[in-house]
Amino acid sequence: MSEILEFGKVDLGYEIPEQSRHITQEKINKNAEGSLDFNPIHIDPAWAKKVNLLGKGTTIAHGIMTGAFMGKIVTDWAYPRGAFLQMLDVKFVHPVRPGDDITARGKVTEKHPRPGDESFVVLELWCENQAGVKVGVGQAAVRIPV
Repeated sequence: MSEILEFGKVDLGYEIPEQSRHITQEKINKNAEGSLDFNPIHIDPAWAKKVNLLGKGTTIAHGIMTGAFMGKIVTDWAYPRGAFLQMLDVKFVHPVRPGDDITARGKVTEKHPRPGDESFVVLELWCENQAGVKVGVGQAAVRIPV
């Protein structure tokens, strides 16, 4: 088990471990199955090429893939160390396409001491593609024992 997080030892500016993923059409299709979102812009490359949405002629990943990925880096950091995700708020700001490599990152931007085990930190989250373009942004609140 990982070392238990302690509120007093988590500093402002601390960056949680980042993670990267390579996006494929197969992963997008699996996400469509899980979310029951079979919009052709996600799963039909021929349709996407014909429609040429956003001038790229490719399918685009479901936004929730980016949001879930940002949530994953938070829970991978927090849960094994005795902390809990309280809130996740994400926004999708740029399309993710098959072939993109995306990296999710986060850092502590606020600390809120509370009585007992109710103290929490706020993390700024973002996800970038291989060109450094932000494709998702957000915040998470994580409850950390004192």
